[in-house]
Amino acid sequence: MIIDIHAHVCDTIAAITQGEPLRSLRYGLAQIGNRKVQFFPPSFENSNSPVEVLIAQMNASGVDKALLMANPYYGYTNDYFIESVNKYPDRLKGIALVDLLKGKEAAEELAGIYDSTPLIGFKIETDSTFQCAKNKHMADEDLLPVFDVMNAYHQPCFIHMFTGRDIEDLHKLTKLFPKILFVLCHMGADSCFAGGLHNDRFDDLVELVRNNPMVYFDTSTVPVYFKEEYPYQTSTAIIRNAYEKVGPEKMMWSSDYPGMLNHATYDQLIHLLDRHTGIPQSDLDLIMGENARRLFFKDV
Repeated sequence: MIIDIHAHVCDTIAAITQGEPLRSLRYGLAQIGNRKVQFFPPSFENSNSPVEVLIAQMNASGVDKALLMANPYYGYTNDYFIESVNKYPDRLKGIALVDLLKGKEAAEELAGIYDSTPLIGFKIETDSTFQCAKNKHMADEDLLPVFDVMNAYHQPCFIHMFTGRDIEDLHKLTKLFPKILFVLCHMGADSCFAGGLHNDRFDDLVELVRNNPMVYFDTSTVPVYFKEEYPYQTSTAIIRNAYEKVGPEKMMWSSDYPGMLNHATYDQLIHLLDRHTGIPQSDLDLIMGENARRLFFKDV
């Protein structure tokens, strides 16, 4: 079984990033303020990511199930995720998104989502979340009601971190909320790899994942931080290093589809692990699907 725990779908891009509007154009392009960027591959004609295309890609590559990952960088996609999960209930689960900065109001909204929709969990991408509130941080007291709800409902929290302060906040949150399963997107993401490998921060996260049964790594997107060609030797070394220290039970494969298709094919993102890390097949079975099945898809 192969399960992708980090795939993005959206009917359009409608967001704010770097303090500027972000919207879909055509042929994979998006506009940020007055700049155009290659957001999706050019084959994505309408610069959106239809769920039907994801399912077709999963079918072609032998991927059984996927988590639809929320991110304010794409926009607020709860309605589209609900529609997508209802259309493919045996293949997909969707991650919820609320505005963390609303604190108690966001917590009430999130509880309502858990009570009345198929969506699960919560995603925090700290750069997008706090771009218009630079003085705020995810472990601030007034934001903790959102984590109270996740803790009460035993829901997972997926975090894309950008700074050392984010890592400090993560340590605080894992202590305050022992019933939340935390998944560290992109092996620590920008907090560990932007501008080169920050060994001290990555080693800190490795220790946290190894020692806390409620903290996991997702393996996606590490290649974008290093200017290398496939099979991304630095990235495979990072994944292998984490595997040797935390074990296969604490890692889950993910693609960061479709943005990563600007850098590799979907099949290459699978084979990055199963052909280039030297991880034994029995352990790959855990990383590529069994861990995610146990944590997120036991009822499907």
